[in-house]
Amino acid sequence: MVLFLAGGAPIVLWAGMTVIEALMFFQLRWAKLGGSFRDAAVINLVSAVVLALFGQLLAVITNPFVLLGTACVISILVEGFILLLLRKRTSSQSYLAALVSNVTSYIFVMAYVLTFLLG
Repeated sequence: MVLFLAGGAPIVLWAGMTVIEALMFFQLRWAKLGGSFRDAAVINLVSAVVLALFGQLLAVITNPFVLLGTACVISILVEGFILLLLRKRTSSQSYLAALVSNVTSYIFVMAYVLTFLLG
């Protein structure tokens, strides 16, 4: 219900994060460009579902930066595991790719949030 009240912002953020993470996967030589976009779309969809399931617990956090940091840690854990299942790579490679791509995409999300907090 909260997603409907938020309008199109969650969809725009999901799409933006998917593109950023796909480009990071491609730069990390995780897969070719098409495979990178597919993997990024799948892991971000799963991560969004998990974050939605934890929505009630995350709603208690009032500081937006702590909230985004917590969401980033959850995303790294979930997406690293899903990457491990998608490709036959070691866990260190999967979690490193998840860490780098999520830190990059969450930096952009924090910049997006800052535009609303400061403006």
